[in-house]
Amino acid sequence: ITEPILCAPNDPDDARLLSECLEAGQDGQVGIDEVFIGSCMTNIGHFRAAGKLLRDHDSTELPTRLWIAPPTKMDEAQLTAEGYYGVFGSVGARTEMPGCSLCMGN
Repeated sequence: ITEPILCAPNDPDDARLLSECLEAGQDGQVGIDEVFIGSCMTNIGHFRAAGKLLRDHDSTELPTRLWIAPPTKMDEAQLTAEGYYGVFGSVGARTEMPGCSLCMGN
């Protein structure tokens, strides 16, 4: 995988590469209303990478709603200990309970 994979609303099986979404948009732009990082298929490295990007983000508010749901309570505890939950909160991300979450329609 060389670029982010996005899933269309209400169907995690409707996955597309970021470049495909940009090609479909007018003037190379596509509206992204919500971002969800989570599921049983993620690993702690995905959340660390997101935290590093968010820490370097220019403002304290994101232009979209961000949901964070690590796969396990152990990952949640580790990310909290490393300060990433503070980073997520500082940009207004909503953190969900670890485990099955938005991708299951919860």
